[in-house]
Amino acid sequence: MITINVKYALLCVLFIAIIILVIYLIIIAKNLVKTIKETNKILQDAAVVSKIAAEKAVQIDGVVDDVQAAVSDLSKAVRGEQNLVATFSNMIKALGPLLAFFRQGTEEKKGGEKRK
Repeated sequence: MITINVKYALLCVLFIAIIILVIYLIIIAKNLVKTIKETNKILQDAAVVSKIAAEKAVQIDGVVDDVQAAVSDLSKAVRGEQNLVATFSNMIKALGPLLAFFRQGTEEKKGGEKRK
């Protein structure tokens, strides 16, 4: 006749359950490390994109101010509050930064194509 000690059987079952739990936790930790590495890559890319967007916003802000001043001068000239020569002079001054901004954007696109 075979006798089984209940206390010994429960300890064996508990030991097997602990081993399975440790293996499961190791797999979770491995996947977590991969996830954190990918998240760090995404955050670095987002930082680069936000830096570029901030630089462009500063450039556009200056261009918008110049265009706003030119349109204001043009409306004053139409109403007869300012002479026409000064208005065209201000419009040409506003077009300079605007053209420089667009030139810079096309040069960056061409530079990006050459890098590929």
